[in-house]
Amino acid sequence: MSNARKLALLAVAVVLVGGLVYFLSGRGNETETATAEQTAPAPPPLTISTSPAPTTIDITEDPDTERAENTARQALSVAFTWYPATDHSPTDGYARAREWFTDPLAQSLLVDTHTERGPGAQWNQWASDNAKVVADVTLGCSGCPTDTDTLIQRVARIHQTAITENETSTVTPDTTVWVTLTKGGDQWLLDTIRY
Repeated sequence: MSNARKLALLAVAVVLVGGLVYFLSGRGNETETATAEQTAPAPPPLTISTSPAPTTIDITEDPDTERAENTARQALSVAFTWYPATDHSPTDGYARAREWFTDPLAQSLLVDTHTERGPGAQWNQWASDNAKVVADVTLGCSGCPTDTDTLIQRVARIHQTAITENETSTVTPDTTVWVTLTKGGDQWLLDTIRY
């Protein structure tokens, strides 16, 4: 037998063995895959919604809550707007806002007491400059209890600006108070102001 013939037979044998190995290895994987498919749970069917997405979100503000918040803003704006040239102390601001307070709150606030929370020595400077201190109030509700029909709690940030004939300056820092409003009849009133 010639070398060429031996080589040809060897090549045919290699191709046959390789094909057999390939065939058997492919069959083994198909069997494993088929077994795995039989034991694995089928995935849930894919559901595609064809309904259109909403384009607007309707948030309806409760008119009663809005009235309560307006009362709080108005009362605090008046209470924290001061006229140091004519007011004796910040208590005069509370007196101007009296109509928005419950009786117990008015009785506790209208006592002329000097606390560390007031403007202190700055008051005298504003008085000599004939300044007006104007309050701007924003309300929030971070961490507030749930509103009821007769009780609402809010957090108020009071930003004050001192205005004189020649200049305007920001009073720092802003004042933060926690307020409770109660409803008596059809009127909301401030019942507590806590620093």
